[in-house]
Amino acid sequence: MSPLHIEAPLPYEYPSETKEQLEYAELEALDISKLNQEGGKQALAKQVLKFINKNGFFYVVGHGFSEEEVRRQYALCEAFFRLPLEEKLKYECDTAKGDFRGYKPQSTGKLATRDNDERYNIPKFTPEHERPHPQLIRDHWDEIRTFSLKIHNDVLLPLLRLFAYVLEIDEGYLVERHRYEAEGLEYLRYMKYHPRSAEADAQAGNIWAKGHTDYNTLTFLFHQPVAGLQVQTPEGKWKYVRSPRDAIIVNIADALEFLSGGYLKSTVHRVVRPPEDQADKPRLSLIYFARPEANILLKPVSSPLLRRLGLQAETEQFSHDVTAEDWARARIAKDHRFRTGLVDQREKEIIAGVSQKYYD
Repeated sequence: MSPLHIEAPLPYEYPSETKEQLEYAELEALDISKLNQEGGKQALAKQVLKFINKNGFFYVVGHGFSEEEVRRQYALCEAFFRLPLEEKLKYECDTAKGDFRGYKPQSTGKLATRDNDERYNIPKFTPEHERPHPQLIRDHWDEIRTFSLKIHNDVLLPLLRLFAYVLEIDEGYLVERHRYEAEGLEYLRYMKYHPRSAEADAQAGNIWAKGHTDYNTLTFLFHQPVAGLQVQTPEGKWKYVRSPRDAIIVNIADALEFLSGGYLKSTVHRVVRPPEDQADKPRLSLIYFARPEANILLKPVSSPLLRRLGLQAETEQFSHDVTAEDWARARIAKDHRFRTGLVDQREKEIIAGVSQKYYD
């Protein structure tokens, strides 16, 4: 048997929670199981309206995922990163062209302070994204596919309907721009941040991932107890994001901010060195990135709510039409240039006159 063929990944055990007293952000929790109850949609919409245009980070509970399902994916994530580097590099993604499908290695040497993680992105299970994968992934293809589709169908789509209802537009408007079978990229990410010495972290300002927004629609982060994720408050303060065991952390990203005319905020976040009682532990993450279909133009919807609030944009933000695919590839490619040392400063303009803000 090949040494790279792993029949059954070892059961995954979560690291211990930190005992340090941290300043956590107060985030709302949306119980999406209420959407199936009479009056549930209206109650959730009222809850959303209280916070969503100020803070795009929130929790989702009542999502239908068991702890066993989530830990199983973490076991596969852990097993993947145990593979030899030369094996993982066979599946390296082409980030220079804005393509995030496959493996991204950790930066080393003088560039190590710019990038402290490695990733494996598993794209949608559609003919467009058929590509080679390590045997480990192939051996567990069906369960990874089931997990990914469950996020799309049972968490993403209900939230998109809810947000459309909040915007007072057709409840199918956003859903119809996120058809799973259509051309475009969504992906499940296995991710591993590597612990560094206190001296190495100090040289990087104790930052593991610099402040940024995500470029997609919604990002879903499953329970991850190693503290380090921080969100920037509207007042500009950094606060930790607690990761409850039964919740998915969700953040609104660029594409949804563009589509909602800026009402739904793409929220700035970063990852910092964990507290000292966790600082020597790898930080695994299980994340799902939902994106609009490739050819969807990032134009603001016409919304009665936005008009009533005086927020309906009268002018286009981009200097020319930009699709979801255009925006994503431009963001990924410019990140690649900085991460790999092709440029020494992060580039501000992304595309069509729209800049990315950086919060270091």
